[in-house]
Amino acid sequence: MNKYMPQGKSFIKAVKGKIIIALLLACLALVLAWNVSKVAFNELLSTVNNVTAPSERLSLVNVISRKINNLDQRQKKLAFKSSANYSDLIKDSRQLRVLLDSLAFLYTTDSIQTARISKIKKLLIERDMQFLGYLKVRSKFINNDSFSAQVKELNELASKRSKVDSTVLATEEKTSTTTFYPDEEKPRSFLGKIFGGKKRDKDGSFTIISEEKIKRDTIALSAEELMAKNLEVSLKRIETQQKQNSATFLNREEKLINANALLVNQMLDVLREVENEVVSQIKLNGVEAETVVNNTINTTSIIMVVFFGLTILLLYLILSDITRSNKYRYELERAKDEAVYHSMAKQRFLANMSHEIRTPLQSIIGYTEILGAQDYPDKKAVAAITNSSEHLLQIVNEVLDYNRIISGKLTFLSQPFDIKKLLDEVISVLRPQAQARHLELVGLFDLNEIKMVEGDPFRLKQILYNLLGNAIKFTEKGEVKLIAGYKKKGEILHFTFQVKDTGIGMSEEQSQRIFNEFEQLNPVQNADNQSGAGLGLTIIKSLIENQNGRIYVKSKEKSGSTFTFYLSFKELLGTNEQRIASSIIAGRSFHSGKVWIVDDDQLILDLCEIILKANGVDFRCFSSPSEMLAAEIDSKLTHVLMDMRMPDMDGVELCRLMRERVNPGTQIIAVTAQVMPAEREHLLANGFDGLILKPFRAHELLQGIFGNTTSSEEELEISEENNHVEQIDLSYLKKMTFGDASQMAKIINRFIEDSTQDEILVNDAISSDDFEMVCLIVHRLAGRVGQMGIKELAKDFRVLEIDMRNTGSLSDSYKKRIELLLTQLNTTIIRLLKEDTAV
Repeated sequence: MNKYMPQGKSFIKAVKGKIIIALLLACLALVLAWNVSKVAFNELLSTVNNVTAPSERLSLVNVISRKINNLDQRQKKLAFKSSANYSDLIKDSRQLRVLLDSLAFLYTTDSIQTARISKIKKLLIERDMQFLGYLKVRSKFINNDSFSAQVKELNELASKRSKVDSTVLATEEKTSTTTFYPDEEKPRSFLGKIFGGKKRDKDGSFTIISEEKIKRDTIALSAEELMAKNLEVSLKRIETQQKQNSATFLNREEKLINANALLVNQMLDVLREVENEVVSQIKLNGVEAETVVNNTINTTSIIMVVFFGLTILLLYLILSDITRSNKYRYELERAKDEAVYHSMAKQRFLANMSHEIRTPLQSIIGYTEILGAQDYPDKKAVAAITNSSEHLLQIVNEVLDYNRIISGKLTFLSQPFDIKKLLDEVISVLRPQAQARHLELVGLFDLNEIKMVEGDPFRLKQILYNLLGNAIKFTEKGEVKLIAGYKKKGEILHFTFQVKDTGIGMSEEQSQRIFNEFEQLNPVQNADNQSGAGLGLTIIKSLIENQNGRIYVKSKEKSGSTFTFYLSFKELLGTNEQRIASSIIAGRSFHSGKVWIVDDDQLILDLCEIILKANGVDFRCFSSPSEMLAAEIDSKLTHVLMDMRMPDMDGVELCRLMRERVNPGTQIIAVTAQVMPAEREHLLANGFDGLILKPFRAHELLQGIFGNTTSSEEELEISEENNHVEQIDLSYLKKMTFGDASQMAKIINRFIEDSTQDEILVNDAISSDDFEMVCLIVHRLAGRVGQMGIKELAKDFRVLEIDMRNTGSLSDSYKKRIELLLTQLNTTIIRLLKEDTAV
């Protein structure tokens, strides 16, 4: 087998195999056509020979017919001769009978024809006999001795008459009178009769009288009378004899003629039958020849049609293989080019990532060592660690977003937001960065009092932050503009966003590949600006296109760039706060039941207590699953909120047990710090009615109870991504405590106490290699830290928990990560203590 032929590919599927099969089919078709033609032409030649060859029967019949006619003519010719030699006729007649025997032999299988031939033979013999009899009669008729004797007798009678003596005479006188009449007069006319006179009678007749005298010898007269009687008797006898001879002759002649006619008719019948047979045979041979030709044509046509059909099919398959091969070759070449391009891009990416990660890590490690040696942390060192962490977080976020895009897990939120406020926020956040580079950041918004729209605010901010950040980064002097406008079509607002700068610009070739992954602009000339993974614009393009938008860039080198993108949002009336408040108020107005909450983290229970008390919700808190299961079911119970990971029992098992106890209409809601899309589906499939993601805000908790209890997949993912927009946001904590300083201090102290206790517990679990306990404490810390607004650290705890559960083991690298996160937690606690002091 050819080593270059793909393994598992059959001979028939290969192009070479199809070509060989096509050639074999062509040879087979030619051989079949040749054999069919050969057989057909042989049959056709045999048929033609049969048609063209003279019929032996017909030839023999023609010979016999001619001989019979010839024999008949010779007989007639000889019949008029007084003396002739008849031996030749007898000999020819005998030969004719031999020919008839030969003809009868050819018709041995045809009884009718054999009978006819026998009859002809018999007629031929009878005719010969009749001809001989005819000759005898004719001979007697011509050479008649009796007639000669009778004539001689008559002569003798005549000679006796002359000797008779005439002595007696008698005279007889006769007189005769004859009268003649003239012709009649013509009749007169009509006028003559009227005017004419009387017709005169006129007699014009005349009479002639003649006299004759006759002398008669009476003796001689008596002798003549006797002789006359004798002559009369002789003549009558001669006449009778002649009549008999003539009748016999005519009878013989008639029989001979009838025999000849019958013989000729019989021969004509035989001849016609033979001719009809020959003609029928000729027609049959012609039909057979035509059939042979038609069969040959049809067979050859079928062979050719089948051959051409198979040839066309094989040609199509071969061309398809060639086309597919060319397509594969083209795709391989393109894939090779892309692989080379991506390989180079990834090399640049890895080289850049190495620099981007090592630099902030070095800063973090260095300042961490400095802080470890100090009794009181230096704010400058803490700020350096914070900035380096944010830089690392940006790189990680880009890589994570890109991973979501290529895995098809990128989701979008549809929620109300104030677009004017969002745009102003983006400008205000990035203005310090622009001012640091001595640039003017301008916002030009033509919104015509449009405020509330429905869409994904986080993704819009992500797009604007990236585009404006790049514009600021690559602009050395001048300004950066954010321009926004819209066109309204029904309830849909079609927004146009433009980011313009006066920076270094791009060439046309760079503009075409600026949206490619791992692609960065001018890596040599602008090395100072190379921060990030080179995935920003790739992610931005995917975010826009996945929202049914589009983006394009116009740029010239040293003349700046303009990025334009289009997105559509639905217009809403009222503010976001009004919508949330109305939803909560509407739900609360109809809610008269009771809420149970179970969580092993006392901080979460304290926060829920503050929020629910402030909103007049009847509730009860439990610190463990066993405590909830031991409690008596309240008849007013409508909602059960439970943490998913607790020491005694997980949330799924607790949900199953509670379903057996509570009323069918009671809603059970999962409150957890980590829910991936697959886990969400798993929870909903196992009896949960909805999800509330930690950390939650007051209105999110209330919406989970009074509003829609099922958080969408988009909300979960966006909430997760919002976790790391800011480091610490105590404003949420202030809102949940309604500005009560004592309550806020209580919450912070509870957080510090619980976190310190969990740090001790997790170290003990690590020492005893208790994997489940470590995962449980890490999960609890992630929820607690996130609830306090320390979202980056909460995210790190969640990522650590996911990694640990995916591997199912507690490796040294995980222990180091836990140690690092606990160090960051202690630093955060110190900052919270400062915030608490400030409060």
